[in-house]
Amino acid sequence: MGEAVRHADYMFKLVERVMREIGPRESCSEEEKRLGELFAEEVQPVCDELERETFTCSPKAFLGFFPFLVSGYVAALALYYVLPPLSLIIVAACVGVLYFEVIRYRELIDPFFPKREGVNVIGVIRPRGEVTRRFIVSAHLDSAYEFKVWYWLKGLAVPAMVLAFVGPLVLLAASLARTIAGSRGIPDTTAYRVLGYVCIAFTPVVLPFAFFHTRDVVPGAMDDMAGVSVLCGLARQLREARDGGGFFPENTEVILLALSSEEAGLRGAKRYASWHREELLSLPTYAVFLDGIYDERFLTAFRKELWCGAKMDPYLVDLAREVAQENGYPVKITVLTVGATDASAFARQGIPSVSLCCQDTSRLVPQYHTRLDTAEKVRPQSLAVTLQVVLDMLRKIDGVRS
Repeated sequence: MGEAVRHADYMFKLVERVMREIGPRESCSEEEKRLGELFAEEVQPVCDELERETFTCSPKAFLGFFPFLVSGYVAALALYYVLPPLSLIIVAACVGVLYFEVIRYRELIDPFFPKREGVNVIGVIRPRGEVTRRFIVSAHLDSAYEFKVWYWLKGLAVPAMVLAFVGPLVLLAASLARTIAGSRGIPDTTAYRVLGYVCIAFTPVVLPFAFFHTRDVVPGAMDDMAGVSVLCGLARQLREARDGGGFFPENTEVILLALSSEEAGLRGAKRYASWHREELLSLPTYAVFLDGIYDERFLTAFRKELWCGAKMDPYLVDLAREVAQENGYPVKITVLTVGATDASAFARQGIPSVSLCCQDTSRLVPQYHTRLDTAEKVRPQSLAVTLQVVLDMLRKIDGVRS
């Protein structure tokens, strides 16, 4: 496994240390900032520049409105029978918020939620020679609020989510049909009553999602302290190479980017990518995002993140596949169908990006966004594999002559 295996123990112990000394890290919280400072301490010896960028966002807006959506569904369902136009307005508003805020990651209702400060930490490592390209490696500092429905229902959470999404769409269609019929003087029919009964039948599935987003924050070992530890492992490897020989980039500037508030709708990544877009596009820039690192047998590169509509850079996807195969690692190239990573925020700004994980994405693993996301679920080998892939991608990118 080349250079990376020597750092496996260091990276894993760093995960354990953070679980023990800092614990869960709510977006924009003091705990998240403490991890940012620990990250800065770990990478400082190799960095030529170390910066902290503060931004403001509304971290609870992204999922904190779920109780209001459930209340809206219940209210719209009751009004369906007595005032269909108002039912239509309410359910349409709920569906619109769900689509733009959660699925498309737009900050639609953020002005209605309290603002807090997040801090992105940026370490810059200059190459031996002239800078002709840039290589960003990133992970996020925060951990998620526990998704209670996922913890309670385990494998049944996915079909429950599908039904909970379908319910408002059915009510939207039913309210629209009944509103149009009423405006044309068409009397109620059995079909409208049946649609109402169908919407009522969805209620037991929709109601638990009032508790989808809670105050409880998960430990976040695989998501994403493991990714942060790989950044620290990369810093340690490059420091050793610069001081004692071995591969150190000749013309590629390396940016170690620890981002705030990924779990709050990619807020830290969106701010950084927007503020630095011109600078990042002034040189050939390649960005690799690490998330969900726990089992190297599920090494995955995403070619697209469907919800945001973000397409990952084909060159970086192929490069990840190439270096994985050269090391004998099984790798899967696929589409992230639900949710997004910080890579989406960069890809939307036109910055070539790819997201890598070591997570079984074919199912909802028990530790994902639950209290079970602890250090013992992270295999040290997964940290070494991820670090080796990143190192070899950097080596090949630096080896391309301008």
